[in-house]
Amino acid sequence: MITIFTPTYNRAYMLPNLYKSLCEQTSYNFEWLVVDDGSTDGTEKLIAAWKQECPFGITYIKTENQGKASAINVGVQNANGKLFFIVDSDDFLTNDAIGDIDSAEKELSSKKAAFPVAGLCYRRRNYNTGVVIAAPVPLPDFADSLELAFEYKQAGDKAEIFYTDVLRQFPFPVIPQNKFIPEALVWYRIAAAGYKFCTVDRAIYMCEYIEDGYTKNFSANLKRNWRGFRLFYKEAMHYKQIPLLTKIIYFIRVIQCNFYGRGKS
Repeated sequence: MITIFTPTYNRAYMLPNLYKSLCEQTSYNFEWLVVDDGSTDGTEKLIAAWKQECPFGITYIKTENQGKASAINVGVQNANGKLFFIVDSDDFLTNDAIGDIDSAEKELSSKKAAFPVAGLCYRRRNYNTGVVIAAPVPLPDFADSLELAFEYKQAGDKAEIFYTDVLRQFPFPVIPQNKFIPEALVWYRIAAAGYKFCTVDRAIYMCEYIEDGYTKNFSANLKRNWRGFRLFYKEAMHYKQIPLLTKIIYFIRVIQCNFYGRGKS
């Protein structure tokens, strides 16, 4: 079974698109696990109504507002699925996504890899433009997150489906007064531990970068959550796969984070 995990905060107006795509799946071999990070917009009532009518199981957990990284930790600990697929509240899936993942994972399980496998890595597509995210270049059968980002130039967002047991070994750090940590912090730690993804050159994840999203508000997010970003940039500078120019940029970001943190540490 697959756990479709959605962290959400005041996104009741966007969740229906994701819910509709889950209802239209050709396979219901999944659970939908929603961690509500302190919403005040009626998300709880919306999910409660859907639980009464949908053809798949929904688990709803409400927490205090602590940010996405903390919500992922909660989700991983409460997941029942063998696989864990993070699908954000403003995105949705193609209707064959679950069936495709099931087939790919069964094929993957029959293979004997010479390294630990993190899970499956698919592509994302912008649902407004139709453009596939990240460079459309041939990929190897297996690659880790660092290789994908820096050797194969897949710097854009991807659709990673992790084995849940792998994620349980790599929880996000808890940083006081910090509500955001780049997911790449943990993805790169998993790569550094030797885990590789089985790559699948298909887009099953439909996304868009909305006005109140993290991507379009990078500068403000960096200023608010300089502790989490500083940890990521300082750690990333030690990975040999990351080129020198990128490390210089990361070093500048560390200085920027230190500037934001003056007198606050």
